[in-house]
Amino acid sequence: MSDSFGPSGLRFNKAHVTHPELKATFNLEITGVKKNPNGPMYTSLVVMTKGTIIEVNVSELGLVTPAGKVAWVKYAQVT
Repeated sequence: MSDSFGPSGLRFNKAHVTHPELKATFNLEITGVKKNPNGPMYTSLVVMTKGTIIEVNVSELGLVTPAGKVAWVKYAQVT
């Protein structure tokens, strides 16, 4: 089975994510779907629609938490 998300014709494993404070866009790996506003069935089926909250891997950006640990996953919203 593939590690991509979505129907067989529309499988995505990366997303363009814009950081509002840095005003920069990064192409980051999608690690999962946190919540889909269209219902719990869409969330469990890993369907991404507008408004879906996804988890993206930010380890390559080198973001550090206030505690000094490297951040691995952050959340982003599909627009």
